[in-house]
Amino acid sequence: MVLREDLLVSFGADIITLNQTDLLFEENAPPEYYFQIMEGQLKLTNFKAGDGEFIQSLHNKGESVGEVFLFCKHHRYPANAVATKESKILRLEHSKFIKLLQSDFDIQLEFLRHCAQRTYYSYVVLNSLTSEDATHQLLTVLNHLKEELNLTERYSFKIPYTRKELSSLTGLRIETVIRIFKKLEAERLVEIIKGKVYY
Repeated sequence: MVLREDLLVSFGADIITLNQTDLLFEENAPPEYYFQIMEGQLKLTNFKAGDGEFIQSLHNKGESVGEVFLFCKHHRYPANAVATKESKILRLEHSKFIKLLQSDFDIQLEFLRHCAQRTYYSYVVLNSLTSEDATHQLLTVLNHLKEELNLTERYSFKIPYTRKELSSLTGLRIETVIRIFKKLEAERLVEIIKGKVYY
């Protein structure tokens, strides 16, 4: 969890509910709130012509969404935030969020650590996308997801995303993702049980 829920409420956060596919915010809208997920899941995504999309990131319970854009005064959201399932979101106005950060240096420091971790991941993924090796691109994403949960054992990480979502996260075609998983299974790097992939 980025910030304690009771702390957010004490500074004036309210709770909003989203249904699956509802937008939390749209690309090119001005950032006005700090958002943190109480329940559910959101994706930051860009819609492409021809019904495609590129998923920038997926966010789960306890995570914040779009928080860094609050510090870019004259910029607008570069992506859409869309609920992938029914979700409850804590929403705190920008000015109140700043007051919360100013109230305690330890809170500021923890928030900065969170932003640094996210930025690090963005650089790692961007670097992998420049690789022509599709397997490397997919493994970069999987390694990051597994590391976030502090899992190290082989097959200890049950991948929670569909092949389509992994395709959108990596920019690879679904067929390519499926082919890579078959190759990784043959190399005993993943285990596939009833369609679920364990890494």
